[in-house]
Amino acid sequence: MRWQIGLVGGLVALVAIGAAALYVHMGAAPTCENERAVVRVSRILHDDYHLDSVFMNNVKTVTGGYFSDSRDCSAEIAQIKGGENASTLPWREIRYRIVSQGKSEPPAVTVQLGDNVPLAPPVLSFWERLRANL
Repeated sequence: MRWQIGLVGGLVALVAIGAAALYVHMGAAPTCENERAVVRVSRILHDDYHLDSVFMNNVKTVTGGYFSDSRDCSAEIAQIKGGENASTLPWREIRYRIVSQGKSEPPAVTVQLGDNVPLAPPVLSFWERLRANL
């Protein structure tokens, strides 16, 4: 009988901790790869920097964790041009910040356009790296 009460108490505590974590995470800023955030960045690039149809590559979270109310992100962008290979396009670095403004409003996104950068090389798998070193 005692172990059943302990089991029920443990389950109740586990559910309460999970619910609290979910509640806090719901107020956190979206991830850097979040579709709505990327669409907002694309819209800002179009409206403020007059860049239409861009590729985004190498999107990374610079700061901000699972429960953070803001995230700093970096990526590389190139404007799409017909008939050109993406690796030959001029790539530029961007930094963008996503700040949660509460549950009733969408997050605020700000973008800074940086200098030209080389296209990031593709990330090799473990087996590809091993094969290259042998």
